Amino acid sequence: MPFTRRLVAVAGTLLVIAAATGCGDDRVVGGAAGSSQATAAPTTTPTTTPTTTTPTPFVALRWVDDGGCVVMGPNCPTYVVWSDGSVEVSRTGVTAPPALTGNIPGSAVEAWLASVADLDVAALRAAVGPGTCNSCVDGADTVLTVHTAAGDVTLDSTELAFDPTNEFFADLERLMVAVRAVGDLPILDNT
Repeated sequence: MPFTRRLVAVAGTLLVIAAATGCGDDRVVGGAAGSSQATAAPTTTPTTTPTTTTPTPFVALRWVDDGGCVVMGPNCPTYVVWSDGSVEVSRTGVTAPPALTGNIPGSAVEAWLASVADLDVAALRAAVGPGTCNSCVDGADTVLTVHTAAGDVTLDSTELAFDPTNEFFADLERLMVAVRAVGDLPILDNT
């Protein structure tokens, strides 16, 4: 009988192994009955939202007036025009937050940037001639910082004439009409 007992034990072990590996399974698994074709568990691909990068706004133009407008108080305006159309109006030389903020159409800024992309400062100087010191007679002088494709360029009205008949300055004035429409800097009287 020990032989029969061993035979039963071996047969039982083989049945357990066969059941564990799926041998002899007649269930339908991805095919016909008795098929050994297995199916994988469905996989899901994680959905990711495509990343869109919005360009960081940069200063397209900075217009700084200084001179006679500081006589009664810090009343000279500094205009900062951002590439997204945001405008900040501050008091020149004052480190407080802007006195006024607003927006102009982004298309106006895009047109300005396109017009100055390849600005030739030497040719501009030759075309408009030297500037004058308006603050010497209680007027205001202007310093522009213009963003171009080659980097920022600074233009000073005491060094070159801001001639409105020149195409560059005509384009500048068109932009500044929109910028000044954001609002007037309130006049301070510190006398």
